[in-house]
Amino acid sequence: MKIGYLISSYLPKIGGAEAFTHSMAAELTKQGHYVVVITPARGRRFDSLFEYKIERLNPLLARFLLTNFALGKRYVEKQLINLQKKYGFNIWQATIGYPLGAAAVDFFNKNKIPCVLRCVGEDIQVYPPLRYGYRLNKSVDRVVREKYKEFNALIAANGPMKKDFLSLGVPAEKISVIPNGVNCAQFQDSKNRAVVRKALGVGDGQKLLLTVGRNHPKKGFDQILPIARILSRKYKDFKWLLIGKNCSEIKKAAEKEELGKHFIVKEARARISPSGTLEVPSEELIGYYKAADIFVFPTYIELFAKVLIEAMAAGLPIVTTDAPGANEIIEHGVTGLKNKVKDTEGMAESIMKIFSDKDLEKRLKENALSASKSYDWSEVVGRYVELYKK
Repeated sequence: MKIGYLISSYLPKIGGAEAFTHSMAAELTKQGHYVVVITPARGRRFDSLFEYKIERLNPLLARFLLTNFALGKRYVEKQLINLQKKYGFNIWQATIGYPLGAAAVDFFNKNKIPCVLRCVGEDIQVYPPLRYGYRLNKSVDRVVREKYKEFNALIAANGPMKKDFLSLGVPAEKISVIPNGVNCAQFQDSKNRAVVRKALGVGDGQKLLLTVGRNHPKKGFDQILPIARILSRKYKDFKWLLIGKNCSEIKKAAEKEELGKHFIVKEARARISPSGTLEVPSEELIGYYKAADIFVFPTYIELFAKVLIEAMAAGLPIVTTDAPGANEIIEHGVTGLKNKVKDTEGMAESIMKIFSDKDLEKRLKENALSASKSYDWSEVVGRYVELYKK
């Protein structure tokens, strides 16, 4: 099968959409399919490291579409004509619906090429308190409502996203619920836990909390310092490792309250392995997962919190919220502990409960590790292939 993957943002930038598309393309290629990722994102110097092919479009395309959708759409269609002639794709998948996916769907339908849409967050979700979501703009909402339902099939990562599609007038028979995936084997084969903890300056008796993600308002990272403030009243000797863009701002704020000693900040970057391939996630990041004691994620809204299934694959007990995109992944008291969004006291209490209850910690770890197997890429990609064939 020849598959064209259309995405407006791509590696070396690392985010949920980029990691998903890379993992899908790599696994499909392993299974014998021919995959080409088409993107306007910069990063041509990395292209030789992928198992699949990359086609880079004009890097200004996404911005052009946002300022003049109609004119940008005509440019997109000209590019797609050439790419379809060159590769003869059997099917296209757009990851990130607006603006690039919405601009491409008419071309697919005019040429009777099957097309699939998978949204990733702000291209489908809206969260007015944080002014989050493209659809808060009425003109964008009109485009989304018109174009998304024109795809032959749409992928919802979970039940709430399916409801979002239905609210846009997408017929239910077009929607398939398929979660994100994780390479479980990667999280079993990582650096020695003690070595990583020592490199981070974490002592044998210290508890290490871990949070992974960019410091974006929707992720609730403004709750991290208040949680740490509560923890510090009872536990003087814990560390909190924050991995992601702009997380250093949290440490700076903590230092003003003399809580900076509790925080360690790292950036998540794409890494080139000794064999010359691009690691997503990197061995370094996997090492941090394996070195931690508890994964903490105080999010307000997610499409599908992949970091939670990565934490599960690493066998970590999880403390998170009942936010969309997290609530459906974690079963309270089984694979983690959930609290109401913005419940700082509850989050802190859940962490301290795991600190003090060894049986609970052991049970959550074992259950999380077992549950992660249903998200393995081999399972997820198999469901996509069946959909493509259909």
